[in-house]
Amino acid sequence: MKNDIKHFLLGMITLVALLAGGFGGGALLTSCSSDNDEMTLDLSGDCLIEEFVLNNKYKASISTEKRLLKVKVPVDFDAKGDMVVTSVKLSAGATANVKVGDHLNLNADRPLHVTNGDRYLDYQLSVRNDEAVMKTFILEGVKGAIDEANKTVKVAVTAKSGINLSNATFFVECSEDAVCSPASGTKANFNAPVTITLTDNTASNTYTVTVEVIANPTALFVGEAANIEELNVEEKAAAKWLLGNIAGAMYASWSDIATDNINLDEVKFVFWHHHCSPSGSYNQFKEAEPEAMLAVAKMKELWENGVGFVLSRSAVNYAIALGAQPEDSYPNNVWGEDSHKMGSDPWHMFVFDAAHPLWANLKKFPGAPDDAVYTLDENYTTCNTTSQFGFFGEYASGKNAVEEKTGGRALAGNDHEVPAWELKASNGQYGHGGIICIGSGLFDWNSPTDYTSNYHDNMGGIMLNAYNYVGKE
Repeated sequence: MKNDIKHFLLGMITLVALLAGGFGGGALLTSCSSDNDEMTLDLSGDCLIEEFVLNNKYKASISTEKRLLKVKVPVDFDAKGDMVVTSVKLSAGATANVKVGDHLNLNADRPLHVTNGDRYLDYQLSVRNDEAVMKTFILEGVKGAIDEANKTVKVAVTAKSGINLSNATFFVECSEDAVCSPASGTKANFNAPVTITLTDNTASNTYTVTVEVIANPTALFVGEAANIEELNVEEKAAAKWLLGNIAGAMYASWSDIATDNINLDEVKFVFWHHHCSPSGSYNQFKEAEPEAMLAVAKMKELWENGVGFVLSRSAVNYAIALGAQPEDSYPNNVWGEDSHKMGSDPWHMFVFDAAHPLWANLKKFPGAPDDAVYTLDENYTTCNTTSQFGFFGEYASGKNAVEEKTGGRALAGNDHEVPAWELKASNGQYGHGGIICIGSGLFDWNSPTDYTSNYHDNMGGIMLNAYNYVGKE
């Protein structure tokens, strides 16, 4: 019994050390002496890297928390394939898998393993050139088009965007370690070209930003609020995506449309993402959306003239108002806000035709079948309002029944639902001028919890595909 207890305690100490990054790292499994049954696990030393230098001049910045050694080299340094370790200082008694005098190929990151007795700590050694590159430019929610070769940025805004160009706020996402001047998040006068300089040690680039004011929008995000900032956070995120990624896009309220406050002559694409408690019938939808119904005549005219639509969440029901879907085909599987935080394998849907243009060039989840589409990420929290079709009652036959009911084409299914379908253009054809309906809680734009964006980027991919498929000529 005494021996069993000692072996159990040794195992527990080892397990705790491994799971917790034990005592500054992991713990290497040792054994008990067969003679005196005393544990021989040595956890007395530290596994810290105190200094690391390459080529006698390039000193690493060390983050023990991130387990990262980052070495910066000049922008034009091209000898990362053969770098010499010239200084390594470790905690007393520690050893590493590299030593002074080693020649390393650091064209790619490599692991660095430090041990001290039965403790260890793994680092990542990364050599990075100085870089001053503009990744993203956004002016009051409108994304600019960056020409990296010519170091120019062009931003298109509409005359009725409401942006005060003489004192407009801009945001810049730059390459890692680069500093922006003037600083991102500040204001500038964009009535004339504005120069923005990025620097990172030996790297420096200056970009010239030019704003073009366009007379009439070519794409719209529609909503109930008077302006984009008054939308709820979910709808605002969707609207800002459209304005930032589709040239000539702008926000319009239903009142703007109904009162002819906006020239619709050049509109080719309309997006309405509506986050609200869904209605249980089309009559309830009409009662809940009086402002949208006031603009229905104008919107129906757009559809009849070949304008393409994307309607998502509760907005899918507007297809009935446009006359593109029968009134008795209101979705039968709806619920209100029911937020969920995603795990390591986020929710996803399965498409009926993986070759459909809507699903082109999306990022695939490793090991998932080709027909699986992911739009969420681990730790992403979806608000999950939903308006879709369920395979129960009259929909027992699933996909075919939904298509018969709507007169459209089912695009995706999940468990016992059809969350996405498309409707024909007014000319009776699918594609240009048609309507994409996505009623799923998976089609979500704003997470209240932090997450690393990965498969959520597929949201933008789906929207660009939809724009090219039903809207762009």
